[in-house]
Amino acid sequence: MYFKPLLNILITPVEYAFDFFRAFSWSKASPFCPKQKQLHYDILLLAHTVEKGLSVSKPREGFGRVKILNLLHFLSLYQDDWSRFPLEKSYGCLKSYLDWNTSKGVELGDFGDKIYAFLQRCEQLGLEPKGGVKHISNSSLQNNPAAQAFLKARFSSRRFQPDKVDPDILSEIVEIARRSPSQCNRQSGRIHYYSRFEDIDRLLRLQGGAEEFRESVPNLFVISSEISAWSGFKARSQAYVDGALLAMQILNACQSLGLGACPLNLAVSNYKELKICEAGGISKGERLIMMIAFGFPEPTGLVVARSERMCTADLLTCH
Repeated sequence: MYFKPLLNILITPVEYAFDFFRAFSWSKASPFCPKQKQLHYDILLLAHTVEKGLSVSKPREGFGRVKILNLLHFLSLYQDDWSRFPLEKSYGCLKSYLDWNTSKGVELGDFGDKIYAFLQRCEQLGLEPKGGVKHISNSSLQNNPAAQAFLKARFSSRRFQPDKVDPDILSEIVEIARRSPSQCNRQSGRIHYYSRFEDIDRLLRLQGGAEEFRESVPNLFVISSEISAWSGFKARSQAYVDGALLAMQILNACQSLGLGACPLNLAVSNYKELKICEAGGISKGERLIMMIAFGFPEPTGLVVARSERMCTADLLTCH
């Protein structure tokens, strides 16, 4: 009666040891992490500090000099054939930074010249600036009862029509999902999509929690988060936070597009997680967050779990 719970407790340190081994092998601070991947996330992190500095109510003239010099150093080492996004984001951030200081009459001297040289490099590469700040009108922050009703109406569907999702709908799901927040805008989350029956069947057998409807799942996401976006003990859980936010946005995106979706937990051992990575062609440098079965729900008479929530008084503690 007590053997299985006791065994689970005894195995826990072993699993934590595997967690450490995977973090040591793949984290941004690891000597085994590819240099360009390290630079990718270092650049995104520092570029976002520029955006944050420009978005406060009273930016300080010439702020962030040390961090921007570090950013420019990382950019000088970064190879644009790895991924252009860090360059595009930095391009927009530093252009906004230079424009804002110019508008205030701030003389940046040699520091400003270094920023300008990077902007010229981006122009020569034909890049589009994708960072910086944007202005939001007050109307976008008004009370929105329709949005509230939509969010309250979400449910998990386990009954699907056999159709595969059209590529345009799939692209729209990802377009919505990529707006999900992430710590310092690292965007460590990844979305893996499967539509072939044999792939879905193999992955769901490994997941083990969808046996009663596994054969009727026409589309499947596996949500993951790159370990290399993080380093140090303070960020030991952040891959899961980023990945979970991305997964929630995907669930809302599915419902907004008329699709049913069901999140499937991946509370599995490291051994099983790596087996899923292997079966799904996913890098072992990614932590798996959850699977999401989705598709067009049965058109009439759909039955779903009520899944009643606890009352707000039990959920909320006011301090």
